[in-house]
Amino acid sequence: MDATILAQLIINGVLLGGVYALAACGLSLIFGVSGVLNLAHGEFLMVSGFLVYVLYETLAWNPFLLVAIVTPVFFLAGYLFEKGLIKPLAGRKEHVRLASAVLVTLGAALILEDAADFASQGTQYEKSVDLFLPTLVIGNVYLPRLKLVMFALVLALIVGLYLFLKRTFLGLAVQSVTQNRRGALLNGVNTERINAIAFGIGTVLAAVAGGFEVINSYVAPNIGLPLTLKYLCIIVMGGLGSFLGVALGAIIIGLGESFVGFYQPAWGQTVAFLLLVLVLLIRPRGLFGK
Repeated sequence: MDATILAQLIINGVLLGGVYALAACGLSLIFGVSGVLNLAHGEFLMVSGFLVYVLYETLAWNPFLLVAIVTPVFFLAGYLFEKGLIKPLAGRKEHVRLASAVLVTLGAALILEDAADFASQGTQYEKSVDLFLPTLVIGNVYLPRLKLVMFALVLALIVGLYLFLKRTFLGLAVQSVTQNRRGALLNGVNTERINAIAFGIGTVLAAVAGGFEVINSYVAPNIGLPLTLKYLCIIVMGGLGSFLGVALGAIIIGLGESFVGFYQPAWGQTVAFLLLVLVLLIRPRGLFGK
C-alpha cells in the first residue's frame, strides 16, 4: 500500500472513531450506573441530528452553536426517560427487570424511529447540514478541518466527563453507584437520582454525537438501532466500565471501517462485529476489562 494512502486511511479512521467514542461513552455510563442496556440510545442521536438540521434550515445559525443549544433539552429527555420508563421496573426481580428494560427501551427506539420516519414523509429521507471548512493539506495527505474540529471537541468532552467523575462530588457519587450500588445506598447516596442523572448525561453525549453526525455526514430515521449495536460492540470490546477501553475500542473500529471500506465498501458496516468476536476470542474480558 502506498504510504500516502496508508496515512490517509489511518487519519480517517481515527477521526471517525472519535465520534463513535463520544456516544459509546454515554451508553457505557448508563449501563455502568443502572445496569440497563438502553437500546434507544442511538435514537436520541438520530433525533438530535434531525433537530439540529431543522434549526439550521430555519435559523441558518452556526450548527456547532445549535448543538450546544439543544443538548440541555436532551439531558432533560434522558432524565425523564429514566424516571418514566426505567424506574417503574426497579421493584421487579433482577433478571425480570433487566429483560423488561431491554424490551421497554427497544419499544421506545422503534417508536422514535417510526415517528421520525413519519415526519420525513414527502421530503428528502437523509438530512445533512451543508457546512464547509477548507481542507488542510500536508504533503499529499488531506486533513479535513471539519473532522479535526469535531475530534478536538470530542476529546474535550471525554476529558471533561472524566474530570467530572473524578473531581466532583456528584461524579464521585456516580462512580460509587457504578462500583457498589448497595454500598453507595448504605452510605446515603440517592441511587435512584443518580440513575436518572446518568441517563441524562449519557443522552447528552448521544445528542452531541448526533449533531456532529448531521454536520459531518447525515442522519436518517433508521440509523439509531444499528449505531446502538455498534456502540455496544465498542464498550464490550474495550471492557465494561473503562472509558479508556471505550475510546480505544472506538478508534479500532473506526480504523477497521476505514481500511475495510477502502477495499470492500459493502463490508464496512460489519467490521465492528467481526472485530468484537476477534478481541473476545483473545481477551474475553475486553481490552481493559477487569
